[in-house]
Order: sequence, then C-alpha cells, then structure tokens
Amino acid sequence: MIRDYFFGSIPMSPAPEASPHTRPWLLLLIAVGLLWFSFLGVRPLFNPDEGRYAEIPAAMLATHQWVVPHLNGLVYLEKPPLQYWLTAASLAAFGHHAWAARLVTAGSGALTVFLVYLLGARAFTRERGFYAATMSASMLLFTLMSQLITLDMLLCALLTLCTVAFCLAQMQRDTDPVQCRRWMLLCWIGMAAATLTKGLVGLVIPGAVLVLYTGLQRDWAVWRHLYIGRGFVWYLALVLPWFLLVEKAQPGALQFLIIHEHFQRYLTHLHERYQPWWYFFMILGAGSLPWLPQVARALCLGWRAQTPSGTFDVSRVLWVSAAFTLVFFSLSGSKLAPYIVPILPPLALLGSGLEAAGCQDLKRAAGLQILLAVGLGVGLALYSQKPLTGDPAWTLAQLTPWLLATIALLLVGGIISQQQSPTHPARAARTLAISAFLTLFLLVTGGASAIGARYSAKPLLDQAGPRTAGAPIFTVNEYDWTLPFYTEQAVIPVNYRGELDYGLQLAPERGLATVAQFVAIWQTLPAGYALIPLYEADRLRAAGVPMRVLAENFNDVWVSRR
Repeated sequence: MIRDYFFGSIPMSPAPEASPHTRPWLLLLIAVGLLWFSFLGVRPLFNPDEGRYAEIPAAMLATHQWVVPHLNGLVYLEKPPLQYWLTAASLAAFGHHAWAARLVTAGSGALTVFLVYLLGARAFTRERGFYAATMSASMLLFTLMSQLITLDMLLCALLTLCTVAFCLAQMQRDTDPVQCRRWMLLCWIGMAAATLTKGLVGLVIPGAVLVLYTGLQRDWAVWRHLYIGRGFVWYLALVLPWFLLVEKAQPGALQFLIIHEHFQRYLTHLHERYQPWWYFFMILGAGSLPWLPQVARALCLGWRAQTPSGTFDVSRVLWVSAAFTLVFFSLSGSKLAPYIVPILPPLALLGSGLEAAGCQDLKRAAGLQILLAVGLGVGLALYSQKPLTGDPAWTLAQLTPWLLATIALLLVGGIISQQQSPTHPARAARTLAISAFLTLFLLVTGGASAIGARYSAKPLLDQAGPRTAGAPIFTVNEYDWTLPFYTEQAVIPVNYRGELDYGLQLAPERGLATVAQFVAIWQTLPAGYALIPLYEADRLRAAGVPMRVLAENFNDVWVSRR
C-alpha cells in the first residue's frame, strides 16, 4: 500500500538503476541529502527560535508533560505541540544536543524535496521532478530554514503534502477511485498535522486554495471527490483531542491560542512585527535565489490554464497555492520572513521547465549569481576599509574567510552554468544548484559557527567550565533562549517578560520584576550564576554587588556568586 501511494502510476524503468537522463539528478540529491543531515550539530543553537523550540520538547521529555507545552518552567501556548512531540522523540532517541534538536526541521525539508519530486514526476516528467526538487533544495530561504529550528519548515512539508496528495487524488479520480480516496485521506491527515503544528492555517490555506482553484478553473468535479465526510472525521479525530485536553488542563488556553495568537496576531500589530505589504515580495526575491528568474516567471505566468476549463489542472493548483499564501501573509499585521517558505515548492514545480523559456531563465539566473558574487566582493572590500573595532571588527574577521569562499563559489558556479546553458541546460541547472547549495551550506555551517558566540549561550558556558549542581541561574534585563537547553534547568528571568508574559502571569514567582529584587536575593545565595549584559554588570560591580566573572563576550558576562 505504501508503494502504491508513492509510486503507483509512475512509469518505472525496467532496470533498478535510474535512466541516464535522471541519474545525475538522483546522485546530486543524494549528495545534498548526506550534507543536509551530517552537519546539523556543528554550530550551537541560536537565539531566539532555536533555543525556544529545542527547550520546549526537552522540557516535555524531562517532565512527561505532553499536553501543556512549557518553556523554562512556564506555560507556553503560542503554538500547538506536534513539532514539540516529534523533537522530543528525536532527543530521546539521539540525545540532548543540537543535532537531535534540528533533526525534525531537516527531515521536514527533505520530505518536502521528496514530495516536490513525486508530484513533478507524476504530473510532468521524471526529469522535471528531479529538477524541481533540486531547485527547492538549493533555494536560499528553503535551505536556511531547513537547518534552523522553527515551526515553518514542518508546516511547509505538511502543506506541500496536502497539495501533492490533493493533486495526485484528483489526477486519478476518473481512473482509480481507490487511489483517489487514499490520497484524499492523506490530504486530510496532512491538514490535521499542519493544524497541530501552527494552528488554523493548516485548514485555512488548503481550504482557500480549493475554493479559489475551483472558481478559477471551473473544475466543480473536485468537490465530488474530496471525501469530505470521512476526511473531516479523520481531521477532527486527530485535532480535537489535544485542543480539548489542553483547555481542560489549562483553562483559557484556547482563548489565548486561537483569539490572541491567531486573530489578534493576524489583524493587529500585537507582536510589533509589522512590515509593509510588499515585504514578502522582497523576501521571496531574495529567498528564491539563485532561481529568481524561474520563480518570477512561475508567479507572473503560472495562472494560465494548461487544461480545458472544467478539467483538473495541476499547474493552476500550484499557482493558486503559491499566490494565495503570498497574499494571505502579506495582509497580516505580523510578518516574519519564514512565513513564506511554503510558497517555494509549488513555484519550483511551476518554474522547472527546461523548454526555451526555461533555458533563458537559466542563463539569467547564472548571470544574476555572477552579479551577486561581484556585489558581495565589492561590498566586502569596501566594508573592510572601515576603521572597525570591538564586536564589528571581530565579526568581520571571523566571517571573511567564509565570505571569500562564498564569493568564489558563486562566481565560478555562475560562469560555468552560463556557459553550459545554451547547449546543456540540465547540466547548467545542476551546476547552478551545486554552487548555490554549497554556498549556503558553507554560510550556515562554517560562517554561523564562526560567530556562534554572538547568538548562543553555549560558547560562554563552555568557556566558564563546570557549575555547582542545583545552583539557581538568572538572566538579567534580557532572556537568552538557549540558556535553559544548555544548562538543562529552568532559569529565572529578571526584568524581562516578552513571550514569557503569559506564563509569568500564571506563575509570577518564577520571575523577578526588577534588578533590585535580583540583587537582594543574589547577595543571600551561597552559590548562583547569572547572565548579565556588560553595561548592567559594570553598574552592579560599581555598586558593590559581589560577582565573579567566569566568561564574557562583546555583549554579556557570565558570573557566579562565589
């Protein structure tokens, strides 16, 4: 049955190995996959998202509290728990470290790439499926978000699953009703999982895409093949238990999760994440590199019908999915760059043709990559001439070798790809993908590791050495989201609320409102530790507050009571 799901009507080669046309694509994706997972633990967890979304599942694993998510010992209800559960399973299986914490995100990216290939191979050609999968895996924003712990990559995988399952179901609705029903039930399960990942968008986005597509294509037969009754039962059976249990365990949870975190966040500037309406168009332009020409063509021209009105049109589903998601998040009062990751897979599928227009896009993409390399080189040279000191000078020194390698890769890859594009477009596409992916890989692993001390508590903790077991830990005037994960205990926020506000309202004793309260408690402790900004540490030392510096960087100091 599993094989039927994924390979039911794909024309398979008589031999077990790939055909000569697709073998290079397959080998490329295998190599990317090995790199994709091999270096997840090289750099420390970064603030804020990685610390947050690693600590919540770690706390679940430690406390066995699976219904109500907790962050730093405080109730944290901003998102449903599916990714927390999956990450907790990864931590239990592989240990308490960054590689295991990032595995779900990386796995979500890999699943998305596979789904893109699957639909491309079924709806178009096997080679186009590989090309679209390779495009997805080498897009700047997609690769970056597959290596960072956020909820957006899992949401992207699940929304892609919904789109792929829906398309494969409708493609077989008149020829194989059994397969159609199986794929549609998988689509409903995908919507349920997406809802358990980031809330109502898991239902709203697929539902809106369905309505808009059928109105545009006049494909009313879709509605007779949705298996709404059985599918909605599956959806409710998977989604409702947690929502009911969390409200029972924490009264008021649904009001906060649905009203505050959905409607108020979307309709207002509640979280002070407002950006202009065109913000996501700019993010899409940068995030789709090096495939901007292909993505632009897909977005501008993909609305055109590929089949007669009233029949199923895969391309139109893909375009509506991308266009609606882009407009939906552009209208929101809260905007963060990762929100549009789900747009990239359908645009990769639409833009992956290697016909005449596709070859021109390849040439433009290669030229754009060359210009980007030259621009980065000029920018680095000019910035290096500035009289820098302190943190900026240190950051530039750490990043310069990685930026030089990035510039070289982009330049060489762009030149070779441009030369190949007129006569060997598939080879040119692979060259472009290799150079883009290796560039991003170098920056995400090497470059980010080099400046890890600016974004993570781990380097400070490693520099400081062992701690007294059970001694309280404070974080003053700020909150380092990676600190609870690496210390493996809850810390006490001082003069900070932020996203901990809801939990602190329920348990105010777990935080301190003022620095004066911290000082009063600190002076009575036999042992304790604190992460303090340099300016505040200087002020406290001048006031005679006892502390011993164990480690420091350009921003913070890690001190002990004795």
